[in-house]
Amino acid sequence: MFGSIQFTAWHDGGMFMGMHWAWWSIWIVTLVILAWAFFRMFADRSETRRRQRDREHAEEALRERFARGEIDDQEFEARMESLRRSRG
Repeated sequence: MFGSIQFTAWHDGGMFMGMHWAWWSIWIVTLVILAWAFFRMFADRSETRRRQRDREHAEEALRERFARGEIDDQEFEARMESLRRSRG
């Protein structure tokens, strides 16, 4: 019954007429862009967190030096102000 009917693939002169590669390309490019955006979003956050952590460590080290008496209050205030300016 089906012996005389020829079945052809859609990409072989059928419905898509070669457009299936264009659609695959569009989906691949879309997925690559989404993956890149997702990566950048978290990469930026981790960089910001690292910078904030470094500043907090610097301020803590400065407080410890002041508590031990290695620096006086004027030097402490000047350095703390310098750290705060570099933050903004």
